[in-house]
Amino acid sequence: MKNFYWKTLGHGNINLIILNGWGFDSNIWLLISQKLSMYFKVHLIDFPGIGVNKKLRPVNIQSIIQILNFYMPKNSIYLGWSLGGLIAIQFALSYPKKILGLINICSSPYFIKKNNWPGIEKKKIYHFYHDLKNNYFSTLNNFLSLHTLDSEKYLNDLTILKKILFQKKNIPNQEILKNGLKMILSVDLRHKISQIKIPFLRIYGDLDNLVPKEVVKLIDIICPNSESIIIEKSRHIPFISHKKNFFSILFKYFNKII
Repeated sequence: MKNFYWKTLGHGNINLIILNGWGFDSNIWLLISQKLSMYFKVHLIDFPGIGVNKKLRPVNIQSIIQILNFYMPKNSIYLGWSLGGLIAIQFALSYPKKILGLINICSSPYFIKKNNWPGIEKKKIYHFYHDLKNNYFSTLNNFLSLHTLDSEKYLNDLTILKKILFQKKNIPNQEILKNGLKMILSVDLRHKISQIKIPFLRIYGDLDNLVPKEVVKLIDIICPNSESIIIEKSRHIPFISHKKNFFSILFKYFNKII
């Protein structure tokens, strides 16, 4: 894909590829990217249709994987939040020899609730999509406020983050919102995730109602090579609401594999 752009911070020897959740651009990482760039060469990815790649036509998950494979350096650590975590899993499955490590934050190999699988009810997904499509900034504001309720010590940082996120130029291509909906509804990697052999860290929020903690033990079983950690009293965005704890977990993982 021509004219695909990304942001790079830092000059570390290890490349860290960071993937966003549904509806967000790479500015969501503002509160942690500077610290990470002190240790790594950080690549902040905006998928086609959002952020610095807003003018590009949104594509499906397989095309995203191909773009990452073409543009991103080999032997990188991939860190994905929410939907970005699902995409990072797919990259690890597609190119196992080109990835050094994998980190999921509040993500799942399958997001939808089933009789034997904790997840999100489909009606909630459609409701969120409808809200994003019709009132993007208000929806993101409500989402951030709900999932960072315990982040009093970071309120000033959160205010700055919202000002940057809620700029008119940041409204995404409507098609990328629809693509995100399709991926969440249809992509199911539960039967493939056991193939992942690289160091795989999974971080969850204790109070997350989108990726409920009940799913953790199920993924522990189907992906025994991975490590799971639940951050107490956190919701869907622990890298904002519980930043200190989040960094502690992250760097313990880094110290094991680097």
